[in-house]
Amino acid sequence: MQAEVKGSLGQAFTDMYGDFSGKLSDIVGMDLRNNFRRAIFISSLNAVMRYLGLVDKTIHCRNNEPRECSQELVKCMGRNYGHPRIAFIGFQPRMVEALSGNFELRVTDMDQDNINKEKFGIMINSPEETQDNLNWCDVALVTGTTIVNDTFNQFRISKPVIFYGITIAGVAKLLGLNHFCYCGH
Repeated sequence: MQAEVKGSLGQAFTDMYGDFSGKLSDIVGMDLRNNFRRAIFISSLNAVMRYLGLVDKTIHCRNNEPRECSQELVKCMGRNYGHPRIAFIGFQPRMVEALSGNFELRVTDMDQDNINKEKFGIMINSPEETQDNLNWCDVALVTGTTIVNDTFNQFRISKPVIFYGITIAGVAKLLGLNHFCYCGH
């Protein structure tokens, strides 16, 4: 979903997308009871924060950039954490492909088309296995989409957590979260 505020764009990934037009006051007062409404709020927050110059990567990368981003993620993980066991939350193909060749990796995803399938030599687990994977890992790499699908709070753990992607750009800045998004626009 994409929001525009005074020419500044912000995006948020969601499984419940649609159209919405309104004032920021409508959005601020909105009941955030489902993924559609949370995506409106988060994409708008990203657009406002971009307009204010507080964040700059609020638009998803494209073309070869996901592959480039993934290679930078591998470097970042090695530089900052050595050779950690990684719990990867939210299957992102290029990232999982790059990380799987360099680290011990467990992946969970909500998409039924991915669960119990092997991708890049890694079995994709269901959300029910998330807690076991978090207990096992040294570092968690978590999709920023968790802020839209209302699973974010389970990743506020004592281990290092890095949220990735554009969806969580504004929230990461506001909450001081570790955030990785190398090629976003």
